Amino acid sequence: MMTSETDALVLLQRVAKHGDASLQCREVSLRLSADQQHLTLSRYSEHYSPEGLEWVERQHRISVSELIRWVIKQGEPQVLVRGVDSGLAS
Repeated sequence: MMTSETDALVLLQRVAKHGDASLQCREVSLRLSADQQHLTLSRYSEHYSPEGLEWVERQHRISVSELIRWVIKQGEPQVLVRGVDSGLAS
């Protein structure tokens, strides 16, 4: 069974048939920790074949503040909306 939970943002769910007897299921999800300090990216894979079931789950965890610093450092700043409020005429 896939690792989906109600508190996870599912980024990818894919089922692929390989040949006549093999099936692969993949899921990638993003979850915020209970204390809201870390994000965990989970990658889960199941492979069904006549020989049996094989599954692997990998998790990658990062501090939210580290991720935000990285995005700011790597990204290109853009002004999307700018306004000037010089008072409203009555």
